[in-house]
Amino acid sequence: MIDKTEIIRQICSAQEKELAIIENGARDSRDDAIHEESQPEDKYDTHHLEASYLAEGQSRLAIEMKEALTRLNSIEIKDLSSTDPISLGALVSLKSKGNLTHYFLSPAAGGLELSINGIEILIISPQSPIGQKMLGKTVNDEIEIENGPIPKKYLVSAVA
Repeated sequence: MIDKTEIIRQICSAQEKELAIIENGARDSRDDAIHEESQPEDKYDTHHLEASYLAEGQSRLAIEMKEALTRLNSIEIKDLSSTDPISLGALVSLKSKGNLTHYFLSPAAGGLELSINGIEILIISPQSPIGQKMLGKTVNDEIEIENGPIPKKYLVSAVA
């Protein structure tokens, strides 16, 4: 059995590392924007302006990541049974053509891949196509995902 608090811990750790990189980048871009060598030499020199736009974008991203960390830390971890509908915080196993894949429905960090106890888990958000299709489903429900010309069908094999 996979401990969902460990999943949250690893997601938060990955997000905190990424946040540190973004904050450093924002700081560097801000310093670059205000540095005397960045001041425009003529009306066509836009280095200063570009650096300030970059700093602003990175600062906004850092704020969004802090908000995501707050949502992650406040997620209610509860054990779900096979009759419970899939909701935020669910660990879901899907089966397709004999292959089993594991997903964790998270308010942030969609696309992150974790390995816990040798089991690969893909973090998805409720806004992702597969996350949208999962919400409300229970064990033995079928999910169909448009993936190119041929939709892929999955069977919900476990919910925790």
